[in-house]
Amino acid sequence: MVALSENFTLNEFTRSQTAARLGERVTVDLTSPEYANIVTLCKEILQPLRGLLEAPITITSGYRPDWLNELIGGAPNSAHLSGRAADIVVPGMSPRSVALMIVRSGLPFNQCILEFGQWVHVSIAPMGDEPRRQVLTASKKNGATIYKEGL
Repeated sequence: MVALSENFTLNEFTRSQTAARLGERVTVDLTSPEYANIVTLCKEILQPLRGLLEAPITITSGYRPDWLNELIGGAPNSAHLSGRAADIVVPGMSPRSVALMIVRSGLPFNQCILEFGQWVHVSIAPMGDEPRRQVLTASKKNGATIYKEGL
C-alpha cells in the first residue's frame, strides 16, 4: 500500500467500481506527473481539510485514466485525468457543509464544486499556475449539467 499522506493511500485514488465491474484495474506510475499531482492534492488540500474537519474523508472518485473517464462520461478536460482532483464525501456531514469548510479554509484549491448536492469536487491548479479558488454548484436541468457561481 502506497501512503500519500498520514491518512490517504494511492488505493483510494485508483479505486473504481466501473473498472472493477469490467475486470480492469486503474494504475498510476509512481514516477508520473499524475502521481506527483495526487501527492500534492493530498498534502495541500485533503490532509489539511481532514485536520480541519476532524473527520475521515471518503474519496468517491480520484484519478481517472482516459478510458475510464470516457466510460463514466467525465469531461474531456477533467482534472481527474491528471490526478489533480478528487470527489469527496465526509460521513456525518452534508456535502454543502464540506464545501463551505473548503471555501472558508484558505486552502489553495483550484475548484470547489458542490455537485448535485451529493459530493464535493475539489482540485488543485496545474503545476506552476496560481489556484483560481473557483466555487461552483452543479445541478441538472433538462438532462444537462448546469454550473452556477457560488454555493
